[in-house]
Amino acid sequence: MEILEFEILPHDNPLFGFVGEQVGTKGCIRLYTKFEHDGPLKKGLKRRYVIVHAHTSYNILLGHPSLNALGVIVSTPHLAMKFPLDNRTVITVHAD
Repeated sequence: MEILEFEILPHDNPLFGFVGEQVGTKGCIRLYTKFEHDGPLKKGLKRRYVIVHAHTSYNILLGHPSLNALGVIVSTPHLAMKFPLDNRTVITVHAD
């Protein structure tokens, strides 16, 4: 994903890593994010993401506000999350 510099907004609040160390931030950006399953089943939200300088195995971390807005149920042991669409279909997203 290529993000242009002018799209990055200032972000001054400090963040802390998993073991308590302070993590440097580059800024934040608002992006429309689609959560989808194979085919036409999808749901999208415009969310604010903080861009950080961190060594991590994760590409993205979704916070409680985003998960709550989607109506997500998370299963960490299964590396999956489920959420409902407006038509009462349930989508399951698995980690790669």
